[in-house]
Parts: sequence; C-alpha cells; structure tokens
Amino acid sequence: MATKFEQHLEAAVSRTLDEAVRVAEIAAPTFQEQARARYVEERFAAIGGWDALTRDRMGNVVAVRKGERGRGRVLAAAHLDTVFPDAEVSIRKARGKLLGPGIGDNSLSVATVLAVGEALQAAPPRGVGDILLAANVGEEGRGDLRGIRAICKSHAGQFDRVLAVEGLARDRVQLGFVGSNRYELTVTTEGGHSWGAYGRPNAIHLLAQALAALDPVYPQPGIEPKTTMSVGIIRGGRSVNTIAPEATAEIDLRSEDPNALEALDAAMKRTVRGAVDPKQGELTIKRIGRRPAGSIKRNDPLVEAVMKARRDSGLPEPVFNSGSTDANHAIGLGIPATCVGVTNGGEAHTPREWISTAPVRAGLPYVGRAIVNAARLGRRR
Repeated sequence: MATKFEQHLEAAVSRTLDEAVRVAEIAAPTFQEQARARYVEERFAAIGGWDALTRDRMGNVVAVRKGERGRGRVLAAAHLDTVFPDAEVSIRKARGKLLGPGIGDNSLSVATVLAVGEALQAAPPRGVGDILLAANVGEEGRGDLRGIRAICKSHAGQFDRVLAVEGLARDRVQLGFVGSNRYELTVTTEGGHSWGAYGRPNAIHLLAQALAALDPVYPQPGIEPKTTMSVGIIRGGRSVNTIAPEATAEIDLRSEDPNALEALDAAMKRTVRGAVDPKQGELTIKRIGRRPAGSIKRNDPLVEAVMKARRDSGLPEPVFNSGSTDANHAIGLGIPATCVGVTNGGEAHTPREWISTAPVRAGLPYVGRAIVNAARLGRRR
C-alpha cells in the first residue's frame, strides 16, 4: 500500500508536467542559469518548512530537510542548465508528448525535485535521514560540473550518497561513469596579408595538420573498454584575405576506464605536439573540462535502494548503463552515486527534444521512492 508521501507524488503528475513547461521556458544556457535558479529558489521558499534554503553566487539552489540521526543522508541533484543559447524557449504539447528544447534534459527533473520537495513537507516519510534537494548549474558542455563541485564542497560532510536526477532515461540505472578530458588546442602564428605576406605559416593549416595526424590515434569502435575521441569545434582566422594568425579546436576524450582515458590523453598530446613545427607556429593545449571515470557495484546499498524503488513503482528491470552526469563528480570523491530518470523521450540536445508524458505516472513516484530509500540507509563511516 502506498504511503501518504507516495500518494502525494502520484497525485502530482499533472502539476509536475506543467511545472516542467514553466521551467523549460525560462532560458538557462550554461553560465546563464540565474533566472531559472531564482525561480526554483522561489518555489522552494513557497513550499516552506526547510531547515536551510540557499542560493549561492553561481546559482546553485539547495533545500535541506533534516531527518533522524543515524540514518542515511542523501543529496538529490537536478541540473538547471541546457545546451541551448536561446533567449526564448517555447514548449509544445502534443498527444502524449511535450516537445521543445531542454524539456527532458533537464527541465522535467528540476520539476520532479520540486515535486519531491512538496511531498516531503506535505506528507513526511518516516525513518529517513537528512535529504538535500539541489538544482545546480554547469552540468552541460563547458560547465565542467562546476555546480555539483561547488555543492559537494560547500556541503561536504552533510551527505553520504548522491542521486543525479535526469528527465530522461527512466528505465536505465547508471553503474558506469564515463570519464572525459576536454581540451582547447590553439595554434598561433605571425599571420599577415594573404598576398603581400604569402609564404608565412598559416595557423589553420598547421592546426589541420595536427588534427589529421590524430587519425591513427582514434580508438576503434566496438573495442572494450569503450573509449572515444571527437573534435567538436574548430574556429580561427581573421578574414578571407588574411593568413590566419590563430586557429582553435575543442576536443573531447572519453572512456569508461580511467587508465584507457589517460593513455588516450597522453597519445593525443604527444601526437599534436609532434605535428606542429615550433619554428612555424606555437601550439598550446588548455584543459577546459575533466570528469572522473569510475563505477558503482550492482550490489551497492544505494543501487539496491533504487532497485527497490523501481519494484515498488511497478517498473521493469532496468538497463544498467554507463553515462556522464553530475554523479561522476561524487564517484570521483569516493561517494556512492548513481543517476535515475523520470520518463522516456528522444532527440536530446536538439530543438526537436521530446518526452513522453505517460511514463511520468510511475517515474515521478519512482524518483521520490529512490530518494527516500537512500535516506533510510545507514550512515557511511
């Protein structure tokens, strides 16, 4: 039989979907999450009853509800930011779906955390420890997990386990944490007029040679542990009639295995350095992002707590996957963590992003149960 807390969540599905639309329509590109953060803080304040409610300078919002001493303490975090630079966002409703940028990644999870907060205060579950509900900045792109890093530092020692909440992937549970190293590769030269200074080294040409030299270094698809490398952005030059004095590429290296990631990292740096003659141009390598790789065991108490929440919510056996989320940072600190989702959908990180609304009926109570179950575990020493 469902508890009052669970019944409250079951009754909140429609309101949560409406909330997700409101959140999504507040633009929140990475590094520009403040308006959305203010809204979330106001919503937590309206719910009331918190032992602490803070919004830091970055825009991280954390609501704390104290529980029984000796019980587990859990941080449940949903990231605020999106990959979209749009100043205005519009969400469309279709039969059984919501469509629009950021609706699933990650507006629905922000709305879910707010709904769990309402349920915690309206119908407090018994036998739980401290619960910290967070809406954090900087998960996407060059945010480099800056939000969850700051929360883990400012609230160090106040929680034992972490649940990253994502809007999508309801039927996946994260056991593997894909690490990533991201770099900005920049070549600079003297430059000059394309006619008058013809013959001088061109930064674009030199960078292109360095990137082409990486071909033998690219990991082969289908080989375990899965390891990848991708050049995502290239920019440079001054004008069509100028020998380019500068060119930059942004490169992303990933792996499920920390050793494989570091080996690829070393090979990439060695290769690009060897491909650029220092007499022709200067190559600089600047790190712009780092996420630790790692894993959590299937029989870890936190994963068991999530699995119990799935069973009690009538959900099927999940796919155990590897991913890259805010939970990576906790794993890197040695704190048990995983990621749970609210619904299913597709086309994430595109303007065509969509979510199915029907799965939220089970997904919302599932996330609430997972948080409560984690807060019923014993304290970690």
